[in-house]
Amino acid sequence: MKKVIMYTTKTCGYCRQAKEFLSANRIHYIEKDLGNDVQAQNEMAKRSIRGVPAFIIGEDAVVGLDKEKILALVDHRLVECERCHTKLRVPSNQGTVKVTCLKCKNIFHWAPR
Repeated sequence: MKKVIMYTTKTCGYCRQAKEFLSANRIHYIEKDLGNDVQAQNEMAKRSIRGVPAFIIGEDAVVGLDKEKILALVDHRLVECERCHTKLRVPSNQGTVKVTCLKCKNIFHWAPR
């Protein structure tokens, strides 16, 4: 499954909207705050990305909150185990999948909507 990295700043209103969008769509992501992370600043500079929110999804970059493009590129969703409530990344491009919880070993089926 593709890793999703989101570059943000604390003062960016679109970044807050982007976090809400990713959470609402059950997308797991790693947030990198440019105000506190020099390495993240260097990563963006290497890709010539100027502006936030910016996303690296697998090998693809998305600058701005382009919801359709983000949903097209992301290949997973976060689902919660009914038994222990552990959050698990599950592929969203394979139809119904059988999921085994890593924590409690509960087995359930999940299908993307």
